[in-house]
Amino acid sequence: MKKLNRNKKNLLIISVIIVLILIITIVVSTQKTSTIDQNFHIEDTKKVVRIVMEDRDGYKSEIVKANDSVWMVNNEFEAAPQMVKTLLETLRDMRVREPVAKSAHANIIKQLSARHVRVDVYSQSYYINLGFIKLFKREKFEKTLYIGSQTMDNMGTYMIVKGTENPCVIHIPNFRGYLSTRFDANPDDWKTHTIFKYHPSNIASIRVEIPHLEEESFEIYSEGETFHFKMLKDNTNLSSFDTLKVTSLLSSFTNLSFERIEKNIPKIEVDTIFSKSPSFIFTVKDKNGKTKSLKTYMKLNEGSWVSENDKDKFYEIFDINRMYGIMDGSKDTVILQYFAFDNLLKPASYYFSQKK
Repeated sequence: MKKLNRNKKNLLIISVIIVLILIITIVVSTQKTSTIDQNFHIEDTKKVVRIVMEDRDGYKSEIVKANDSVWMVNNEFEAAPQMVKTLLETLRDMRVREPVAKSAHANIIKQLSARHVRVDVYSQSYYINLGFIKLFKREKFEKTLYIGSQTMDNMGTYMIVKGTENPCVIHIPNFRGYLSTRFDANPDDWKTHTIFKYHPSNIASIRVEIPHLEEESFEIYSEGETFHFKMLKDNTNLSSFDTLKVTSLLSSFTNLSFERIEKNIPKIEVDTIFSKSPSFIFTVKDKNGKTKSLKTYMKLNEGSWVSENDKDKFYEIFDINRMYGIMDGSKDTVILQYFAFDNLLKPASYYFSQKK
C-alpha cells in the first residue's frame, strides 16, 4: 500500500516536471520567434554614426555624426539636435506591433514599392575588437529599412527590412501615433532653426543697422569686462546709456531661432519688399573674431497690395506677427516671429533716458 502511494507520488512529481518543461519550452520558443520578428530596431543607437534617408521624390538627407553633440546634414549644415535625438530614440524604441495580414500582404508590398523612405543605418565598429582592445575604427552597415505610410488607425507604420519578405506594422509601445514623419528625407527639414546662440560673456560686439534711420544705428562693443555704446553715423561713443536695457539686449542673443523656411514667396513681395533695403541688419562678432549677420524685412499680409495710397493702412498691409529674415551665407529666406525679436528691434534712442 505504501509502495503504491509512493509510486503515485513519483508519478505526480514526474507529471509536474513534464508540464513545467513544456511551459518553459513554449515560453523560450515564443521568445525566439519574437526576437526574430523584432529585427526592425537598432539595439544600441549610441554607436550609430550615419543615417541616410532617401525618398521617391528625389530628396536625400545624409546625417553624419561630427561629434557627441553635433550632427551634420549632407556635409552642409548642422542638424537640429532635437530632431536627431527623436530619430535615434525612434530607431531604438520601435517594435513590431503585428505582421501584415496575409490578405493585405500584396497590397502593402505594392504601396511600399510605390511610396517609401529608404533608411540606411551605419554604426561605429572596429576591425579588431577584443573587448578592452579596439583597433582600426570602421563604419559598419547595420540595416536598410523601407518606411511606408501609417495604418488606418494612425497608431502604426508599415515597414519592411531589406532582404526580408514580410512587412510589419511598427509602433513604439505606449506611444500614440505613427512614425513615418520622423523619417524625413528633405534636407531643409533637418536644418537647425538657431540663428544666434551666444553666451553674453563671449560677445565682442553687436552691430544694429537701421538703413531707413541711419541716425539710430549703433554698435555695442566690449573692452575687457566693459561694454561701450557707439553711434554708427558719426562714429562717436555715448555714455550714460541704460545698462539694464543693454544687458537685456546682450541676453537676447543667447538663443534666437526662426520659425520656418519660406519656400513660396509671392512675386509681389519679391518685387516690392526685397528690392528695398532691409528693416534691420544685426551683426554679432564673438571673441574669436567670427561674425554672423541677419537681415530682416517686413512681410505683407496675404493678398495685400502695396500702392502710394496704402501708406496709412499699415496694419492691413503688413503682417504684424511675422517678418522675413535672411542669414549671411544662406540661400534660405526664413520666417521670424516678432515676439521673439521684439527686444532687438529698438533704435539707439531706446537705450537712453532721452534721445541723444
